[in-house]
This record gives sequence, structure tokens and C-alpha cells, in this order.
Amino acid sequence: MGSASTVPNGSCQGFQQAAQQFRRRELLQLGGVSLLSSGLLNVLNARAQGAQRKARIKSCLLLFQAGGVSQLDTFDMKPDCDETIRGEFRPIDSNVPGMPICEHLPNMARQMDKVLVVRSVHHRMLCHNPAIYAALTGREVGESLAVSNKTFASREDYPHMGSVVGRLVDKPDALPPFVSLPFILRNGPAISPGQNAGFMGTAYDPYLVLRDPSSAKFKMDELELPAQMNEDRALRRKSLLQGFDAGMRRLEATASVEAVGESYRRAYALLDSNSTRSAFDLSQEDDKLRDRYGRNLVGQSALLGRRLVEAGVPFVTVYTPVAAIDEPSWDTHLNNFPRLKKDLLPPVDQALPTLLEDMHSRGLLDETLVIWAGEFGRTPLIGARRSNNSNNTTGRDHWPGCYTILMAGGGLPGGQYFGSSDRLGWYPRDNPIHIADLTATIYSAFGIDPSQVIPDTLGRPHTLSEGHAVTGLFG
Repeated sequence: MGSASTVPNGSCQGFQQAAQQFRRRELLQLGGVSLLSSGLLNVLNARAQGAQRKARIKSCLLLFQAGGVSQLDTFDMKPDCDETIRGEFRPIDSNVPGMPICEHLPNMARQMDKVLVVRSVHHRMLCHNPAIYAALTGREVGESLAVSNKTFASREDYPHMGSVVGRLVDKPDALPPFVSLPFILRNGPAISPGQNAGFMGTAYDPYLVLRDPSSAKFKMDELELPAQMNEDRALRRKSLLQGFDAGMRRLEATASVEAVGESYRRAYALLDSNSTRSAFDLSQEDDKLRDRYGRNLVGQSALLGRRLVEAGVPFVTVYTPVAAIDEPSWDTHLNNFPRLKKDLLPPVDQALPTLLEDMHSRGLLDETLVIWAGEFGRTPLIGARRSNNSNNTTGRDHWPGCYTILMAGGGLPGGQYFGSSDRLGWYPRDNPIHIADLTATIYSAFGIDPSQVIPDTLGRPHTLSEGHAVTGLFG
């Protein structure tokens, strides 16, 4: 397992000089299909000689519950509080004494021995897009009440954790290092920030699976050669491209050329690899197992995530929608309890425990970190208004002051709590974990030094994380 190196501070001048030599050129296309990325790829190599860190994990599967899960109605219940806090649901015992969970998660109750419940995550971003950005990158930027649909993704953004991992750890050549599915997060017209490589450039953006894995028509057509292009023609095109690329490297020895070459290599590796096509082929799974995961977007997306991790993809993010007409959303400003009971908790109670049991039986949890988390939680007081959204007496508003996530695998202790909320659930009582510390912990688990400096596409230095790894999470 490879690990990242710290970039010496003195290397920034070299990065800037390389950036000044930047030249434009267009990506060639294979049979009219763009090779993974388009535009300018002026990305500088952050792998410099430095101290190595030992990696705990080889992969991470992030199940991102966009919209914000109500922690008080799932894994941090307050049964002794007034009904305006505790709500309608009651706790049930799990397979771990002293670790009760919501009555509407009976299947998950039988898998709690595999889970570390972290009840003290916090940040200050009260609206979806800034909070999503904080959760995916570890950076709090801008006003906490920034209007979400005016907070747009930008190439000036800090990168998603998966992009950093894809850049700084070793990975199989035939596989994309970072995959996101089954759609791009949007809140209103705005693409939520933090989902791509940001200032690291398009070469490290995720490979996107923009379709529903539960559909009977689910297929990754882009992993097949176009019908009009036979294998000999593809090989000739590849040879021509390699020769052209070698000539360009002699003419301009810049990091941008290396990034373009990386995109070429990734594109052809995907097309050449039977193992890659197999990883995306859900039809290879036993029908009974697919049924256990649930024949829906949540279940089949989780299953596809497991297949990709098993194939060797270092980082996979599976999203649920912020707000959608066709799919349920955790953004329960209205009718919190009936929506949780009918639409939101049942697919989770099918997919998540099945995923944990499945990964455990395959030995995948030993070197894989599974995270189930959203961008924030919900207000302990039902009907309270804390964000700039409309919230009524039947719902819970956004609340980043203290919320709960689940973590499993990667050497973490299962069947335990880490941190806790105060009596009413508004703020951490002990072991608070800021979102920057959480992302730093994930980097550290991969063997990446969170304090190292990486350059953007113009050679400007950035500290990878403002947080510190929480060593206590791993016991």
C-alpha cells in the first residue's frame, strides 16, 4: 500500500516556474468520446520526497446522506426528554448492550457490533451547499447562512477527499481512483460545491456514474469501444496518441502535459480492462443478495459501491439527493416523522446492515473504512428555526452544532460510542470532532499527512487540511 509524502516548502518556486510554462492543447477523442476530462489540465505533482506514514486502510466507501439525517430519531435518541425534543419514535435494544437505536431500524440493530457511532461531529455551516462543501472537503468557507442555491462549485474550491486520495495514494492502473454515484448533488439550480477536485484540476475529478444502478437498463456503455471502432483501429489510435504525447513532452516539459498523459492512460486503461467492466456489472451478483440490499436506488448503489471497493477503487462516494421530487430526501422541514418512517428509514434498514454484513463476510472491512454521514443533523427542538429555510411545527431544521455519523471497518472498534451530545442534543458534551478533524482523520488512515502542502494549478501552495487526526477514534 503506497502512502503520500510531504511536499517541501521550498518546492513552491519550482511549481510556479512550471506553471508559467503552461501551454494549451486539446484532448484527443477516441471515437468521438472525450477521454475522461476536457479543457486544461495544468496539475502539478505533489509527490515530493518526505516522511512516509503507515496506512491503515486501502479504501473508503462514503455513503453521503445529503439533506441531513435527524440524529435524535436514529442513533442519538433522547427518550428522557420532553416530547418536543424526543419526538414520536422510541428506542429499541441492539445487539450491543447499552447501544439502543430507533425502533424503525430493526435490521440495523443486529449489526451495531460492527459500527462506531460518533455523536459529536460539528461545524457552523447552516445551509446545504456550504455544509456539503465542509463535509466533503473539511473546509468551512463563507457565511454560515449563505443561500445554498447561490453557492456554486468552482475550480477555486478545495478538493473532495476522494480526489486527494486519488492523487496521493497508489491504485490499480486499470481502475479509476475515485468514483461518485449515482448523480451529481444539486440544491436548486446550483451544483453543490466540494464534489470534484477543485483547484487540483480536472485530472483528479471523480469518475461519474450518472444513472440509477437499480434500473433494469443499468449499463456502463462508455466502458465499451464504439461499435464503429474495431480493436485494430483502437490500437492504432492509441499508438498515434502515445507518439504525439511523447513529442509534446519533449517540446514542453510541464506538469500540464503529465496531467493530460494521466488522463490518456486512465481512459485507455478503462477501455482495456475486463476487470473494470466487471466491477460495474451488477448482473454478476446473486439475485438473492441483490434482493437483500433492496432493489432500489439506495440498495443497489450501496452494492455497486461494495463491488468497486472490492475491485480496488480507493475511494467511492454514494450520494442521496439533497432534495428531489422522485426520491426521498433527509431534508425533513415538513412531516419529519412520517417521512422517516415511510420513505427514508426502510431502505437504509435494508441496505446498510446488508452492506456491513456482506463486507464483513468478504473480509473487506479489514482495510476499508465505511462512513454513513450527511452534511449536518437536525434541530433537537421540533419546529425550531435555525437556518434561512421555512420550517414548520412538524419538521426539524438544519443543525450543524452537533450531529451523528456512523463509521465501520479500517480497524475501528465496533459496538461503541465516540463522543456524546449534551442532555438536549444541541452541542457536544465530550470528545467534540470538528469536520476538519474528521477529514484529517480519514487522510491519516490512508497514510496521507493532513498537514502537507499541495499546489493548485497555478502553483500556489495550500495546506491539505486545517484539522488534526483524531487518534482516539481508532482506539
